[in-house]
Amino acid sequence: MNQQTKLLTIDEAREILRVGRNVMYELIRTGGVPHIKIGKQIRIPLQELEDWVKKQLIA
Repeated sequence: MNQQTKLLTIDEAREILRVGRNVMYELIRTGGVPHIKIGKQIRIPLQELEDWVKKQLIA
């Protein structure tokens, strides 16, 4: 990660994807959405989320 990498909270990522809390946690649990853990906190790198969305549109 570089200094400009923006990390999103679960709620911020949910807003972008327009999904509910349960759906978001399921996507994270199954490895669908790229994420990192910082201690007990889950963060989603914005660029990786955007790349993941683009891949879903192509598939």
